[in-house]
Amino acid sequence: SGINAEYGGTLAAAGAIYYITRPSNDDAEIPREEETVVMENVVVEEPMVEINVEASQKDKAEAKKKEGTDHFKKSNYTEAIACYLDAIELFPEGSDIERSHCYQNIAAASEKLNKLNDVVKYCTMAMGLNQKYIKAILRRATTYEKLKNYAASIKDWTAVCLIEGPQKSMNSGYMATSDRVLKLYGEEQAKIIMANKEPRLPSHTLISATLDNVHMRDFHDSTDPETLTNLGDKLYLEVLADLENKSYDVVVEKLDKALESEPEKFLNHLRCLRGIFATIMVDYNKAIEYFDAVIGDRTSYLRLKVQAYVHRGEVFQGKGDKNRALPDYSAAVGLDEDHPDPYLHRGQFYLSIEALQPALTDLKKCIELDEDFPAPWTQMVYGQYQMARTVSPSLLNEVFANLDKMVVKFPNVADVFALYGQILQDQRQFVQAEEKFIKAQELAPHNVTYKAHQATLKMMAENNFDSALVLLNEAIQEDPKCDFVLENLGMIYIQKQQYKEALGCFEKALELVKTEAEAAHVSALYIGLKCQWEVCEEYGVKPVSLSDLQGFGDMSPS
Repeated sequence: SGINAEYGGTLAAAGAIYYITRPSNDDAEIPREEETVVMENVVVEEPMVEINVEASQKDKAEAKKKEGTDHFKKSNYTEAIACYLDAIELFPEGSDIERSHCYQNIAAASEKLNKLNDVVKYCTMAMGLNQKYIKAILRRATTYEKLKNYAASIKDWTAVCLIEGPQKSMNSGYMATSDRVLKLYGEEQAKIIMANKEPRLPSHTLISATLDNVHMRDFHDSTDPETLTNLGDKLYLEVLADLENKSYDVVVEKLDKALESEPEKFLNHLRCLRGIFATIMVDYNKAIEYFDAVIGDRTSYLRLKVQAYVHRGEVFQGKGDKNRALPDYSAAVGLDEDHPDPYLHRGQFYLSIEALQPALTDLKKCIELDEDFPAPWTQMVYGQYQMARTVSPSLLNEVFANLDKMVVKFPNVADVFALYGQILQDQRQFVQAEEKFIKAQELAPHNVTYKAHQATLKMMAENNFDSALVLLNEAIQEDPKCDFVLENLGMIYIQKQQYKEALGCFEKALELVKTEAEAAHVSALYIGLKCQWEVCEEYGVKPVSLSDLQGFGDMSPS
């Protein structure tokens, strides 16, 4: 179970994608006794010449296989391979299982010789004769990982778990390696996705959520537009009015035109705002250019420099460069210890790396500096809840006390009620949770994420996937650019075993992700599902269902 990424975590999806763990070293070596059986004490009689010939041929093959195993045990791997190849030629027709064992043993010897491509080749040949040969699939899975072919590795691990079943896979220690390999695949794909991402404005919901974390008073100005003569400066004041009215579609064009007009009074204001919108559009290199210009200009107002450092840190965090993000947040704190925004963003950063205590320290400082700022309150309570769940259950009373305080203090802030609803849902207080989600939706009818929360609630409380699907389809019709809704919609399709539709949702979500971490997460969902679908078709096995996953901790619905 978990809370949504909007509050620093990720909602644990009730999906049929599962993760797998590395096999034990006991299974890493050949040979096994059952694979090196030698025909002993065979009484040779004289009935039929054909039978004697076949038995004699098989005895020779088994003997040659045993010779190979003896070489293997003595680390004579090249000789072992030669013997196994001879054994394969000697085995009579109908000996597919025996031949598959020999191919797998050749793969094991090739692994000792560090001939990884040969390992894949001979494991594949073994599986061609014995498709569900677990030992060969396991060896190929680990070899594909060494070759950094993570997608192929995940597919093999998926095959192992679907063939063996969830219970045996967990008990055998297979059920977490795919988590690690999926992460490697996700990280690899995320870098490619983000490097080739075309800048675009996301949904209005996301833009509003981003700007809600910014003290816009740093950008406000009371200058009468009639007193201004410079076009760039006039356009800047227009942009502020557009932001107030949430007319986001015209903002970027006006900011660019204003900067081209060589503004006199609001140059760094424009640079900073343009950098923020470049960040929202995932145009990270351009964002850094604007923030660098503000930071490097000695005429910049102090608070604008603080904002530039904060949002440049956010860019580095979005790029997955945590080592550069934290110094920028701290530099902003150093510039102005009384500005709340650096503490908010540094606190969110700490939450993202699960450093809960420093996160709470920063968020409480932000509240101390501006207690009427809703964002640090929601982040602080989220952090407290995570600490209650993982470290100190006694904090739960404080969490609910703060939630009650927040709904009184911020009766018109939808995110406050949404967070309250998520925590109640996580505590399985479904009726109360639904009330909070409905209130959040009333306060922000255009924010479709609250409809997604209600869909998740329908699924958890009532096991009603059809009602959840209706809500999510309504949400995506209202806001086609909301990747959070697309991800949840994909998970519902998985439960209904509508894999093609689920993959389509994840593909669209990948076009809309905003950070490397999000890209990695959705990429892992995509490849995990794709592999499961392909394995089910190729091996004739059934997909994992919710009932299969019940009782396995985080694998059960959140």
